Amino acid sequence: MASKRPKNILFIWTDQQRPDTIGAYGNPQVHTPHLDRLAAQSILFEQAYCSQPVCAPARATALTGLYPHTHGVLTNGIPLDPTIPVISELVRPANLLCGHIGMWHLAHKAQPLRAQRGFDQFWVTTEDQYTESHLAEGYSSYHDFLVSQGYTPSNPHRDGTIFSRAETTRLPEAVTKPAFQASEAVRFLEMHGNQPFFLILGIHEPHPPCFSPFDDLYRPADMTLPESWYLPIDPNATQHCHKVRELYEQEGFKTLQSNDEWGWKEAQARYWGLCTLVDRSVGKVLQRLHELELADDTIVIYTADHGHMMGEHRLWSKGLPYEPSVNVPLLLKVPGLGPRRVTTPVSLVDLTPTLLELIGAPIPNHIQGASLVPLLTAGDTAPDAAQIFIEWNGPWGTSVYSDVAVRTIRRGRWKLNISTNGDCELYDLGSDPEEMRNAIMDSHRDHITRMLFNRLRDWQRNTDDFVELPDPLGQ
Repeated sequence: MASKRPKNILFIWTDQQRPDTIGAYGNPQVHTPHLDRLAAQSILFEQAYCSQPVCAPARATALTGLYPHTHGVLTNGIPLDPTIPVISELVRPANLLCGHIGMWHLAHKAQPLRAQRGFDQFWVTTEDQYTESHLAEGYSSYHDFLVSQGYTPSNPHRDGTIFSRAETTRLPEAVTKPAFQASEAVRFLEMHGNQPFFLILGIHEPHPPCFSPFDDLYRPADMTLPESWYLPIDPNATQHCHKVRELYEQEGFKTLQSNDEWGWKEAQARYWGLCTLVDRSVGKVLQRLHELELADDTIVIYTADHGHMMGEHRLWSKGLPYEPSVNVPLLLKVPGLGPRRVTTPVSLVDLTPTLLELIGAPIPNHIQGASLVPLLTAGDTAPDAAQIFIEWNGPWGTSVYSDVAVRTIRRGRWKLNISTNGDCELYDLGSDPEEMRNAIMDSHRDHITRMLFNRLRDWQRNTDDFVELPDPLGQ
């Protein structure tokens, strides 16, 4: 650890972004020069995982250091218990001025626009669709910005009229949501950069709808769909996976222009365009951080709440325990620490204790995550021994997202998914990275399954997870 502790934290995260939409993660086709430059100065985690592949539970985990079954935000639409402290409250001993820009997603539905949990001094909102009463609560900061620029909302919403996400994604770059958020982040830095600060910049993109000013930046013909898009699903995959695949094959998906190879590639190209839009906006914030001579005193973190299937198994969106849905980018730039790449799997549950340790604030005993500082300073030690746990607590979204609970353990090259309805999956990520063959029926793998299941049950006991899982070996 550096002898001089950093004063500030700039926490940037996106919504539904895969790691392979950033050049530094091995994709030379995508244009993300600002994030690539940040990665070259950061500790880059090659295998970072969310705690649950849907927005609110994943966000609550990253901000509390607790797993979803502990903090209680089991699906979208559940407010975080006000007695559970979030990181903005936990950094108070370090006297940081806290600001928040973007989607909070953890508030009571009657008060989504009001400043939350220690962010009273700088609170900028962007989402209007969650507001229960516009007459009582008004509109988001972004709504007011668009009106000031001469735009008129046209989408009736409860007792008001709002700018829909589908509408704002088609606006010119200068007035897109990421551009507005970047300008607000710059305003925060200019106003408060002379004192220790903690700023969260929560960018909604590249979450669907996948449209942006850069819809034509990438050609569908240059996109490559994964092998699993072309093949039938393993008959031993979960019932949920089969139901979702069947839905797409029968009905397609509203974000796709057509449910064929071209349609999926075209959607992927637009998704990449959104990632480039995000990169340009983040670049403006990082540039201003440098110009204000704050970079040497500021921890910069870049991540996402969860990933995106984007064609894997011919599936869209998230909500599944498969790698594209649960993997996220994670960059940590820490003053005094040089760049490195870390292959050890890590979880977003570890972010809160990591940031607390880096700024010298105490880590409360109730925190379930573990600080990543040893990995930041020493790099990989025993990556095959690292254990990652992921949950699904449904229901969410359409009827295909059942109320079946799922628990996942990733250890070394192996990954075990167990559902309360009896579905079990075992994947060897070393030889089967696309998770195309469920090895749960291979009797010579029973010792692997037993080891993973025992460790999963130990984790459940240690974290008071009372979901009852069937024994995958029927014992």
